[in-house]
Amino acid sequence: MIKPFQIASGPRVRFGSGEAAFVGEEAAALGMKHPMLLTDPGLSAAGVLTPIVEGLENTVPGHHLFEQAETNPSDESILRAREFYESNDCGGMVAVGGGSAIDTAKAMGILVTNGGKLSDYYGADKPANRVPPFITVPTTAGTGSEVTRASIVTDVVRQSKASIHSDTLYADVAVVDPSLLATLPRRFAAGALMDALTHAIESIGSLQSNPWTEALSMQAIALIGRNARAFVDNPTDLAAAGPIALAATLAGASFTNTGLGIVHGLTHPVFNFFGGHHGTTNGILLAAVMTFNLPAMRETYTRMAPLLAEPGGPGGSASAEAAIESVRAIAHDIGIPPSLSAIGVKEEYLDRMAIDAAKSATVQTNPLPADEKDMKKIYMELMG
Repeated sequence: MIKPFQIASGPRVRFGSGEAAFVGEEAAALGMKHPMLLTDPGLSAAGVLTPIVEGLENTVPGHHLFEQAETNPSDESILRAREFYESNDCGGMVAVGGGSAIDTAKAMGILVTNGGKLSDYYGADKPANRVPPFITVPTTAGTGSEVTRASIVTDVVRQSKASIHSDTLYADVAVVDPSLLATLPRRFAAGALMDALTHAIESIGSLQSNPWTEALSMQAIALIGRNARAFVDNPTDLAAAGPIALAATLAGASFTNTGLGIVHGLTHPVFNFFGGHHGTTNGILLAAVMTFNLPAMRETYTRMAPLLAEPGGPGGSASAEAAIESVRAIAHDIGIPPSLSAIGVKEEYLDRMAIDAAKSATVQTNPLPADEKDMKKIYMELMG
């Protein structure tokens, strides 16, 4: 018997190579006036924004470009974005970039339409009003932020990451154009890919998983398993970039309905103490956490195993252990560092990190309970 479940409605998704050229049409259809084009530094110089800017100029003249989205956006940077939006009398948001740019737009949008302090909205379902008209255009294939109901921000005073979860954060339209991935440096392509794979695997393992979200995640895993190595080797290859972009979006649509697991609980303290790329840290942790969760996930990992086997390889056995080894192999082959120490983590911080990880909300949806001792053990195993 299938247990009752609910699926939150997300944005309309427009997928395909070249679709970024139609962002202007979508903005006009949403009635945007003087939209804020919010993006990561450097994308304009790389030419990524060209089709988007041309489309906006042809349909909704008078957009305002904000290129100061921070990596791992702080609450302070979100206030700067809000000031820009309001001082330019903007009437909508087009967020182009990775999860940081999109999360900045979501958090800023909540302040624009709801007022107050950002901390007023930490947690679930607190904003009363939805964000202004909103289009997301991802330029990485990892976070799935283009279709999620969450914004992750760094609270400078508390020195920790905080999250806002609400249907009011959903974009109106997500334009997913694989051709925008062409300029990704190898290490960012690899880290983002492992972020997407982590989302898919953790969503399936979530205690809130259901047949709908599992179907999305299994498809994402299959697309990543077949295309991970080719994509990281050459992000300009649309035959590989298309499936990876789609996988990231599918995984995002899945986990925004289910929550995640302790990979993310373990990753956030690493960033808080040492910084670094979120997806890369996920990639270091994923196989070890799968091993921890194995007693509860054996049957599911066994079904995953053929999807993760290297294309053209011997195939291997359809076992839970084979799925874990395939995740390790993908991480190795695309250049994910082999240990936490390789990204600067120091052993003397592990106790404090474990305490923080055990407090993460992701523990509540992990397939097995995990306490501070479990978290520290996983960290220790990965120190190299």
